[in-house]
Amino acid sequence: MNDWFTKFLRTNPVVQQSPFPALQSVLDMPQGTELVRTGKPPNNFGATAENDPKRAEFWLENTIRVLDELSCTPSECLKCALSSLKDSAYQWWNTFISIVPRKNVTWEFFQTEFRKKYIS
Repeated sequence: MNDWFTKFLRTNPVVQQSPFPALQSVLDMPQGTELVRTGKPPNNFGATAENDPKRAEFWLENTIRVLDELSCTPSECLKCALSSLKDSAYQWWNTFISIVPRKNVTWEFFQTEFRKKYIS
């Protein structure tokens, strides 16, 4: 917290004190610490040559958890998950749904097919 503000609060007892302890600023990082930028959004899934099943499962489970927290409908869940696919995962899904009738494409269907392709 700013030193001036702290002194002001001490010398003016009429001012209501915060019930919360002073929080350290996020910008007060230890010297020598640098932010690491990977250049990849954390919420997207793009399959790699290795197709790591644990990474795919982690992405799917996190996606399900977030969408449940947001109380999304199954249709909204499908749209959100599909918008997070990239690279070869996006290509796989576009190719896959070109041969599946649209009425069969549901949130549950996506989860099943995603697990078959990337986790199993």
